[in-house]
Amino acid sequence: MDADQNMRVTFLERLNRFVAHVRLEDGTTAQVHVASSGRMTELLTPGIPAEITYNPRPDKKTAGTLTMVANGDTWVSVDTGFPGKLLRTEITNLPPFAGYTRVKPEHKYGDSRIDFFLTADDLPPCLVEVKSVTSVLPDPDGVRVARFPDAPTDRGAKHLRELVKATTEGYRSAVLFMIQRNDADAMGPWDEIDPAFGAELRAAHAAGVEVHAWCLCVAPEKTVIARPVSLRL
Repeated sequence: MDADQNMRVTFLERLNRFVAHVRLEDGTTAQVHVASSGRMTELLTPGIPAEITYNPRPDKKTAGTLTMVANGDTWVSVDTGFPGKLLRTEITNLPPFAGYTRVKPEHKYGDSRIDFFLTADDLPPCLVEVKSVTSVLPDPDGVRVARFPDAPTDRGAKHLRELVKATTEGYRSAVLFMIQRNDADAMGPWDEIDPAFGAELRAAHAAGVEVHAWCLCVAPEKTVIARPVSLRL
């Protein structure tokens, strides 16, 4: 098997927060890195099809990275870093951020590093914090709502407060939820998991922080930004 190979595997179990056990195509098993601190309990179930980037090295304990899993007929990206990598070249193609000509990732603002700082000669400077979403649950009315976070996140709430501060200083600021699957109808905070984040998100929105949510169309062959979804705040 060649290094850096995308490979279909069978997910067996999550051994700890950042390591999973999978069965390879030849029947052997391997440990792979899980690039997410989210719980993803409804996704990471034994026996499901999954994709990894296979890269065994003698100096590493894991033989690759878990990139996506199948949830029924839907592929879900489970790499929280993937949306940020994709947006480095695609963020200004999204209508909310059209017209910006300069993109700076990992911009230092206050006590945080905000994912993107966008500038243009004729537009206000814009801070954009990206949140990766993997969970989708039906509301009582049947609408499939993407939910964030799936584990408490003090860091996420801190980022929202930084964005509110930025708006008072003349910046345009936004939180961009990237839903790493294409079966959501709307996006909203997961108050049952982290009510503090939900409260901070609503307060930030009321204070002028923009909130956007977009689905990815995830597939082993290629993943692309698919469509925006409505908000349920």
